[in-house]
Amino acid sequence: MSAKVQLFEMTRPEVEEAMANGFDTAVATFGATEQHGLHLPLGTDAMWGEEIGLRVTRALGNALQVPGVRIGRSEHHLAFPGSLTYGEETFNGIVRDICTSMAHHGFKRIVLLPTHGGNFAPLGAAAKLVEPDLPNIEIIAYSELFPFVEALYEVAARFGFSPEHTGAHAGENETSMILALRPELVHMDKAEAGFMGDPIKAAGVLFKHGFKAVSENGVLGNPEGATAEIGEAYLEAITNFFVEFVNSQRS
Repeated sequence: MSAKVQLFEMTRPEVEEAMANGFDTAVATFGATEQHGLHLPLGTDAMWGEEIGLRVTRALGNALQVPGVRIGRSEHHLAFPGSLTYGEETFNGIVRDICTSMAHHGFKRIVLLPTHGGNFAPLGAAAKLVEPDLPNIEIIAYSELFPFVEALYEVAARFGFSPEHTGAHAGENETSMILALRPELVHMDKAEAGFMGDPIKAAGVLFKHGFKAVSENGVLGNPEGATAEIGEAYLEAITNFFVEFVNSQRS
């Protein structure tokens, strides 16, 4: 049997073979295309998110990975050029269409993972809307932002970083992950600190009033000290976090 688990790279016979061998779970990640300060690419959330999706897919053992959604709910970033967003109706429709497509082909379980802060609550709400239409499908959607962020802070603490330093957007945390995955896209010579207060407390303000209400340069935290080694530690921790969540929800 093929070792491939990414639908995007598989042929139809390979998908059929996998499903015949018990691969009945689909994993979809929901990232974003939005500003990440002066030093990180707009696709940061999608890049690390799709890597996490692949690792979760492999860890679950009976899963295939759906191509990642690379635009999300990013209204709060629109003051910055290049940022893209889906509206609520469009986002809900994309979630619905992915779930119904996978259900149509016979997948029994669909895992939905947010990898952008603005997608967490909307993804949970969208999943609730589609569940009544797919009563025989197990839809597992992660939606709690703050426990996820706290798990990242536990990793940061191991390397001597405070929550304020590691941040929640284009700070040390995300910079480290992109250094681990796509170092050629990181411009550390342009990196600068942004909002250095409590990122969790800032979340309510930026979601309501836009990112510039909190940070003029689009950064929460400080990229200083970021390394690929630390980035790999974050990727491992996020993978474990999501795998534990999925396994705790499986019927």
